[in-house]
Amino acid sequence: MGDRKNINPTNFDHIPTHAPDDTHGVVHAIIETPAATRHKFAFEPEFGLMLLKHTLAEGLRWPYDYGFIPQTLADDGDCLDILVLNDEPTFSGCLIEARVLGAIQLEKNNVENDRIVACPTRKSGVALKTDAFDDIDDLPKPLLTGIQRFLVEYSADEGNKIDVKDICSRKKALKLVEAARKAFLEAARD
Repeated sequence: MGDRKNINPTNFDHIPTHAPDDTHGVVHAIIETPAATRHKFAFEPEFGLMLLKHTLAEGLRWPYDYGFIPQTLADDGDCLDILVLNDEPTFSGCLIEARVLGAIQLEKNNVENDRIVACPTRKSGVALKTDAFDDIDDLPKPLLTGIQRFLVEYSADEGNKIDVKDICSRKKALKLVEAARKAFLEAARD
């Protein structure tokens, strides 16, 4: 069938980190696992497809769209994770222009594994619940607590040791994105 390195039918690795008109902390988010599904999907770069990695227990569902920011490299060796708060689920492989609100800084099995928290950009004529949010501090406390709890519990169910280290502002989260983008560029040069 040929060389596996030529299989990747996607251009995810060519999508820039930031949206074209990024003046307000807008990044590209590629959704791996949409909200309201039991399945956890992860991008498999060798094949350019989403791989079914895990299924949550009966009765549980992913509460948010979950994916990655392209052209970033996090400490765990993967792209920087992003959790997108949205009124409706999207789909695996969906590209979203997302406004960064902040981050939940986690340690997973003794390795930093941050989650950027974002929401879709505001659209003229369409109101979303997230339009009122500009920073992670704008999220209702029960929502933020629920996000943290979900991230810790689902990961622990997979056998991982998770510690929440910090909740950080939009400004600090954008610095995390930039650091991960620089790490990606540095690795690409090597």
